[in-house]
Amino acid sequence: MKTRIYIDGYNLYYGCLKHTPFKWLDLVTLFEKHLFARSGAPYSYLDECQGIKYFTADINDKVAHDENSLKDQLSYHAGLQNYCGKKLDIIKGNYSVDQANYPHVDFSQNGQELAPRSCHKVRVWKLEEKQSDVNIAVESLFDVMNDETIEQVVFVTNDTDLVPVLRKIRMFNESSPRKNKVKIGLVIPSRRKNVEKLGRKVNKSLSQYADWTISFIEDSELEKSLLPNRISCGKKPQFRPTSWFKHSEKVALILATLMQAKDLSSIPKAWRWLSTEKPSPDDLIILPLAPDQLMDDEYWLDVILEHAEAYVAFKNNV
Repeated sequence: MKTRIYIDGYNLYYGCLKHTPFKWLDLVTLFEKHLFARSGAPYSYLDECQGIKYFTADINDKVAHDENSLKDQLSYHAGLQNYCGKKLDIIKGNYSVDQANYPHVDFSQNGQELAPRSCHKVRVWKLEEKQSDVNIAVESLFDVMNDETIEQVVFVTNDTDLVPVLRKIRMFNESSPRKNKVKIGLVIPSRRKNVEKLGRKVNKSLSQYADWTISFIEDSELEKSLLPNRISCGKKPQFRPTSWFKHSEKVALILATLMQAKDLSSIPKAWRWLSTEKPSPDDLIILPLAPDQLMDDEYWLDVILEHAEAYVAFKNNV
């Protein structure tokens, strides 16, 4: 079943990826190897051209919590696009930072919370990612109405602003002379623990228009769907940001150690060393794979550090 997927990037990030080591996510692998298998359409396959449309916006430096946030995000976008090729298209809106007057939460003398109309207003920063909902609506409706080869559309969101889009596709199916109606899938970008412990549920207003719904994404599915830590992108390879690793401090220590070697004076050179298989000195534990394929495991990070230290000592004493 030929499928096109529309992903609300910020919805996915805040619902599934924030504060996890899974942000370096390969979206194509996530669907092809995992989510399709447990969907209501297990024989689905991605359109070879723009099978996934990923909607996002570049972070505004004014509100970024980390000075590297924008650079890390751009590295991810470049690596994702390069690795997934024609199967994925990134469509960007914008991130606005404005000031606005909003009611403050005030209380009466007896401690009762006042209605917004009775509260005094304060000036606040209004942070908003814009255009993604509109872009998803426009792209999905255009695709359904103009490409008769598409058999299924899947939305990755839990945002009720997109209810009219799903409803309109249903209406199109009912009125269209096409023999094959377009199936609608819905993936809620939430982790299992958020559903079980925090009670985050599927919005019924969305799911009522879907032919099938996946209510959460497993951590194991995210973990098995990460991009390579180093992605060749012509003259400027992209690297998984150090802070995006589960054991980020150990990864940072390994990189800092490697850059002490005479021939590894930069992050790209250190990553190039990490991406090649290493010899097996008699006094060190053998690495079964190239180091960059073992860096999500704390045990192997310690072994990689020993190899890095040995390499630096050898190079600097030659």
